[in-house]
Parts: sequence; C-alpha cells; structure tokens
Amino acid sequence: MNTLESFLDAISDTRKVWLLEAMTGMFAMLEDSDGNSYIPVWESESLAAKAAVEDWADYKVTEMGFSELAVWLKELSRDEIDIAVSPEKDGQITAIASANFRKWVKPLADDSYQEESDDDDEDDDFDYGEGWAEKW
Repeated sequence: MNTLESFLDAISDTRKVWLLEAMTGMFAMLEDSDGNSYIPVWESESLAAKAAVEDWADYKVTEMGFSELAVWLKELSRDEIDIAVSPEKDGQITAIASANFRKWVKPLADDSYQEESDDDDEDDDFDYGEGWAEKW
C-alpha cells in the first residue's frame, strides 16, 4: 500500500486530519523548487507532533474534521495551494491536488462546520517566521 492509500485509509476512520498551526487559521506551508505551495497534513496527532521541530517548533498540533476540511479545501484550490500528505523529514512529499482531495473528503463530511464571516479588513501583520513557506 502506498503513502496516499494508507493515509486515506487512516483518515477515513477518524474523519479528521492533523496540521501544524502558527496562530488561528495560519498553518505551516511548504514550497517546492518550482514555487508550488502545499499545506502539510498528517493522519495522526503523533505524526504531526513529530514534525513540529526546528522552524515549526512553536507551531501547535491541531485537528480539522472533514466538515471544515471540505470547505477549506475549496479555498485552497482557488488559491492554487495543494496538500502534502505526511511529508517526510528527508524532504519527500506525496502531493494531492486540493480539488481532488476535496472530492474524496466531501462525501464523508457532515454539515457540522459553519464558516464564520470575515469582516476584518485590516492587513495581517503577523510574523509567520521561517517555517511558513519553507523550501521542501
């Protein structure tokens, strides 16, 4: 079984993924040598915690259920940001297009997540640090 298949099997049981979050709504990102951006996700809290080192040491592990994930993947697809499935420490990633991942997640999601309205027009002045768009 390959990395993507085992990842999908694992999350289909829990119906959630784990991410590294710098602050509310700001997640760790990776960038490849071609300038493509990815949000890394893991199938377990423990695997995500193992990745929270070096540039991501101050990031907290957070879970996201399929209901919220389905909405978020639509936004990521629009922004041309894809998903890195359980990235390896040696720089290897298994990538999946956000739109394709959403097609897989959406039928398994419920309607429990309601998106908040964003009335904040101020610029975001948060310093994301070195790990925000780390070359992978």
